[in-house]
Amino acid sequence: MSDKYSIFVTMQLKPGMGEAFRPHILKNAAATRANEADNITFNVMVAEDDPDRYHFYEVYTDAAALGRHRESDHFKAYVEATGDMVVERTVQATHVIDM
Repeated sequence: MSDKYSIFVTMQLKPGMGEAFRPHILKNAAATRANEADNITFNVMVAEDDPDRYHFYEVYTDAAALGRHRESDHFKAYVEATGDMVVERTVQATHVIDM
């Protein structure tokens, strides 16, 4: 098993919040890729059938790197800016076995 750690996140937003949410998640993802050496990838996707449902695929060197990400200023700013937009958030933790 790889020591790379990943999460697949689904965010269901309040109706009509998709466009307002987009710049915040894109800024967080870009800052993560640029400033966190232990981040391998951070992909942001929006559901084809629902503009208010986003998915993220994030890969880190290990689980501790994800913990450090969650303590970063850019992540905290993202959470603060978008918390009222979210209806439901699910996180599936995985281990990467092939990239």
